[in-house]
Amino acid sequence: MPLLAVPVLIAVVGVGWFRAIRFRPRRWPLRAAVLGAAAGIAAGAPVLPWVVCPVAAVVLGAAGWWVADKARAVVLEPYTPELADSPVEVPWQARGARGLELVVGTDRISLAGGRFKTVRPAVALSGVGSVEQVMVARRATLPVPGVGEVRVTVTPGPAVRITVPPGEWIVPTDHGREIARLVARRKALAGVD
Repeated sequence: MPLLAVPVLIAVVGVGWFRAIRFRPRRWPLRAAVLGAAAGIAAGAPVLPWVVCPVAAVVLGAAGWWVADKARAVVLEPYTPELADSPVEVPWQARGARGLELVVGTDRISLAGGRFKTVRPAVALSGVGSVEQVMVARRATLPVPGVGEVRVTVTPGPAVRITVPPGEWIVPTDHGREIARLVARRKALAGVD
């Protein structure tokens, strides 16, 4: 019976952890990797702690990451308009800016990843003005209003311009129209116009 205590604890923590982030699919892979590594340590500890534990933690952590990444892809790719009516947080990868994502939630939009590891600018949907697709003619490095010295490099091609206090965000993406429709629908669902 005591041998089952740790796996049951990991399962309970995992269920609680995933319930807290179930509508944030961009966070699923990391959480699943951590839980997989914990399960690997728990499974390997009774056998040979110094040999099996690290291997089992790496293997089960990688397996957790892979399964959660596939689940995330099933939910988010390809984007469908039905996601606008769901409570799922929808991340949009910025073109040319490694790791930068525009995240559209049910009550706010934010920039995540890239240079936003410690500062994550977020704006409530009620503060979002116009959202439109624009064309960027040349490469430029633009400041992100409200974040201080952080800048985003915008590459030539389509982008989305989002009016937020105290200025505007320009994020390079090929999905400007979809983002504009998603934000408009989420604002309508939230009763914000």
